[in-house]
Amino acid sequence: MKFRYIIFKVTLLWMGITFVACKEKVQPAAEVAKSEVVAPAEITLTKAQLDNAKLSFVQLQEKMLPVEINLNGKVFTPASEKISVHVPMSGYVKSLPWIQGMSVRKGQVIAVVEDLAYLQIQQDYLQALSALEMAEGEWNRQKQLLATKATSEKSNLEAKNNFQRQKIEVAALRQKLKLIHIDPATLSSEKLSSTIQLVSPVNGYVQAVNSNLGDYVSPQDELLTIVAVNEVMVSLNAFEKDLPGLKTGQAVIITSPGTAGKQYPAVVTQLGKSVNGQGNVEVVCKVKGGLGLIEGQFVTGKLTLQSGMAQVLPEKSLVHFEGKEFVFLKEGELKFTMVEIAAGARNNDWVQIQNTADLKGREVVVEGSYTLLMTLKNVEE
Repeated sequence: MKFRYIIFKVTLLWMGITFVACKEKVQPAAEVAKSEVVAPAEITLTKAQLDNAKLSFVQLQEKMLPVEINLNGKVFTPASEKISVHVPMSGYVKSLPWIQGMSVRKGQVIAVVEDLAYLQIQQDYLQALSALEMAEGEWNRQKQLLATKATSEKSNLEAKNNFQRQKIEVAALRQKLKLIHIDPATLSSEKLSSTIQLVSPVNGYVQAVNSNLGDYVSPQDELLTIVAVNEVMVSLNAFEKDLPGLKTGQAVIITSPGTAGKQYPAVVTQLGKSVNGQGNVEVVCKVKGGLGLIEGQFVTGKLTLQSGMAQVLPEKSLVHFEGKEFVFLKEGELKFTMVEIAAGARNNDWVQIQNTADLKGREVVVEGSYTLLMTLKNVEE
């Protein structure tokens, strides 16, 4: 009996598997057929459905439709705002207390450099200054002697030429001292120094430090790079097709993922004169109050392009279905047709309609368009 029971269970299990297998072979065809059914383009409501839908209608309208575009780009620093710090004369770096990102003030000491050559220039200047006083005195004496015929014209000219040479040498050494940031007016035999100080010419921040303490640096070596904070510029990439709507002086709103959604007003200052390999044209903008932005930061600029008149419909009249956009047209009191549209520019809840031939003079559903779509999908099911 037990043996028969086992055979019975096995038989039932085999029949079940066979039934399921046969069902799986047939079912996909039915499902595919159902998935391939295209929703009907027309729908007819009952009077009750129409009353509940509370539909409203509109026709194509002609409006001036400004177009908003978003352009991607980066923050950059113009050459006039980026300062490379160099020593005017070679020397050893004695002080350089900076790391990248630190703020600096105009006139603040940013580096101290030391070398014996700085002492030599100061010595040469003081000696030349002393020699100039002697040359001037000798020339004055020769002029007095010449007036009494107690000396020759030649001696007077020699004294004069010596004075002029010393005057030129003093002037040249004075400029050399200024070049290495030493004030000649404060220089004396008691105030000589083997070091010079470099000061920041602007308010800004340190972008790069390129030297270390003890380095022997020459005028071609860059110690620091300082970026001024006077203004922030961004470079945006515009498509060639957008160029006709762009112009200098145009307002731009700059945003960046790194600034927590903060918006910075900007203005277009320059448009590029060439198209790069990606088909983009550079749009340079000056940001107002953009001190929260740093060089190289990715940004997005929102601009409003000026355009001509366009045939438009309200945004809410459009329904989205299977990746396409449609509107419902009134065909009769209870009958409506769903028509695919080609949408163009969008702005302020209005959408440009590019295929206007089927819509001109027609009543288009505004309020209740999605109600009609849901009803249409229910008819499909």
